[in-house]
Amino acid sequence: MNNLIEIKNLNKSYPLHNSGKIKIIENLSFIVKQKSNVSIIGPSGSGKSTLLNIIGLLDSDYTGSYFLKDLEVKRLEKSKLNSLRGVSIGFVHQFFHLIPELTVLENVMLPGLINKKSYQDSYKDSLELLKIFELEERLNFKPVKLSGGEQQRVAISRSLVNNPDLLLADEMTGNLDENTAEEIFNFFLKYINKNKTSLIYVTHNKKFSKMAEEQYYLKDKSLFKINE
Repeated sequence: MNNLIEIKNLNKSYPLHNSGKIKIIENLSFIVKQKSNVSIIGPSGSGKSTLLNIIGLLDSDYTGSYFLKDLEVKRLEKSKLNSLRGVSIGFVHQFFHLIPELTVLENVMLPGLINKKSYQDSYKDSLELLKIFELEERLNFKPVKLSGGEQQRVAISRSLVNNPDLLLADEMTGNLDENTAEEIFNFFLKYINKNKTSLIYVTHNKKFSKMAEEQYYLKDKSLFKINE
């Protein structure tokens, strides 16, 4: 099976207010196969979100090598990088980041339209996802009219509308109550496994972490596999 992601000797630091730098990630290497799902767990402040931002092409201020779909990320022009991020990567966050002025359907359609998908195709693909995630009765609702679980299902649908090669989820159930979180996560993972979408998710929930095919623990600035 081909690798979707290959990272070698990744280093990431942040500048301190006075002087010097603090290392967040050091000599980290990481391989993700296509059509696999991976969990990352670790204490707060260990660098989990920082790593996801690098993988998601949101942060290029690092050293080391990163190949996504056999493309060396550091060598890509900005336009190619933006295109790759927009088409190949979907994001789900703890907070839903829905646009309040738009309806549920419009929120889900937006990434497709931004990436020059036709209105008809964006509409069709969005409607299909919203039906799968049991939101067909909420198409014309604004986000404020939805429950937290419904808003997260809209956000998940939006992240999938461009059929990305890779989905990144950062504490996606962290803003939900326990019962809703479990319901959403199980539904989400079932969809991911059925459609063979590559997934990397960060979670503090050990139960959710153990549901991944491959599980990693981020500590001491690097990743350690915990289910070998």
